[in-house]
This record gives sequence, structure tokens and C-alpha cells, in this order.
Amino acid sequence: MDPIIIYACLAVLAVILWLGVIDKLWHFTAFELSVAGYQLLPAVIHRPFAIAFVASELAAGLLLLAPPGRVAGALLALAVLVVATCGVVVNLVRGNTDIDCGCGGLSRFAEGLTWWIVGRNALLAGLAVLVLMFAGAASRDLVWLDGITFFGTALAMLGLYFVLNQLIASHMHMQKVRSQS
Repeated sequence: MDPIIIYACLAVLAVILWLGVIDKLWHFTAFELSVAGYQLLPAVIHRPFAIAFVASELAAGLLLLAPPGRVAGALLALAVLVVATCGVVVNLVRGNTDIDCGCGGLSRFAEGLTWWIVGRNALLAGLAVLVLMFAGAASRDLVWLDGITFFGTALAMLGLYFVLNQLIASHMHMQKVRSQS
């Protein structure tokens, strides 16, 4: 696997995690309410869990960009994604879909939960797994063109992520409009 693809995956995961951290910190009370809305933890644990979750996202993003910490960062990012996705799945199965996902960043879905969020998170988890599989693989010497390729690839991946989020939000909004008609 070309190292530029791995570097782009690392950067994209870090950016997505950090956007989530910034939004969660900016709207921490709303994030705590999302944690409570999932109805998976006792009320006394909502705040400590929210703090630990945000700290884990922040640490994962930092570790992903530090060469010695890439594997740990990918594992932590994968753990964050699995925990969040399991919460979504449990609530979808329960039928408790009218809560904010608590995703943060540009991924806030205030209109509720959907299986599309699970699919999106699975794609992000796939990036973390890709990093785990190839983080220690033999590399090659990088040339100036690799910098352009890296930025183009990372920006394209981020663009696709934001487009996917917009499609999910539009789909959810349309479903809500149809159900009100």
C-alpha cells in the first residue's frame, strides 16, 4: 500500500476526530444531553463518560499524527468509533431514534438516529483498520509530488465525508417531512 494513502487516512481521521472534539467542547451541555438520551448509562456517569469520550477523541487525533503513536491512535480511534456506533445501534434496535447523535463537528444529526450513521462510522472504522494493517509496512522515499497527492487525497476524502453527512442529514429531514405529511 502506498504510504500516501495511509498518511491521508491518518490526517482525515485526525481532522474528523478533532472537529468532533471542538464541537463537543463548544456545546458540552448538548453533548451530555446526547449521552443521556442514549439511555445506556446511569445518570451519575453521564458527565464522566462525556469527558472521557472527548478526551479519547482528542488523544486519538494527536496519536494518529505522531509516527510512534500511529498504531495506538488508530486503535483508540477505532475504540471511539465502536463505542459510539454500538450506542447508535442499541438505540436504533430499541426504536429510540429521536435523539441527537452527539457526533459533533459538521456531523450533528439533531433530527435523530439512522442506520446511515452506522454505515458512515463503519467507513471511518475501515480507515482506522487500514492504518492498523499498513502503519508499519515498508515505506518508500517521498518526492515533492507526494505532497500534492497527499493534500489532494486528504481533501477529497474529507469532501466525500462532508458530502455523505449532508446526504444523511437531507435523507433524515426528508423522512421527517414525509412522516409529518
